[in-house]
Amino acid sequence: MARWPTFLALMGLLVAASPTAASAQYPQVREGFWIGFGFGYGSLGLSDCEECDREGGLSGFLKLGGTLSDKWLLGFESNSWIDEELETTVTVSASTATAYYYPSPAGGLHFKGGLGIGHLDVEDVGDETGIGFLLGAAHDFRVGRNVSIVPGISFYLGDFDGGSTNVVQVGVGVTFH
Repeated sequence: MARWPTFLALMGLLVAASPTAASAQYPQVREGFWIGFGFGYGSLGLSDCEECDREGGLSGFLKLGGTLSDKWLLGFESNSWIDEELETTVTVSASTATAYYYPSPAGGLHFKGGLGIGHLDVEDVGDETGIGFLLGAAHDFRVGRNVSIVPGISFYLGDFDGGSTNVVQVGVGVTFH
């Protein structure tokens, strides 16, 4: 848990340092292809383990897609969480077809939702594949004509035969438009 305060302080600095003047200088224009990636902190929960506490770990994402309109984007997003517990690496991911909705065409706030494949891998034990879900919110801060810094929060879930996993992810990324 000692990682949380350090990570939150870092996130606060990144958001505070994001140039709002640059955002005004570079308007939100959504068109064509886009790609992005980012890293953060994730908190994993397991549905079939009542005595287990949530476990923190490194998380990240990769996304790409196309623009449907000034309010809607459609793409693919893959989110992953990884940690080493008792010398065993545990990885949880959700790879989804994802829709992104911007309530204001001139704004950077957006919401996302996706459906796809969830995956759980426990090193030397086995892996599970099932249905994956994704929900989230983020904000594009334009720092260049075709570049945005994007802090956000995501929730992704993997539903398997033996139970489910869920990850709450707080992170920051870069999107190239």
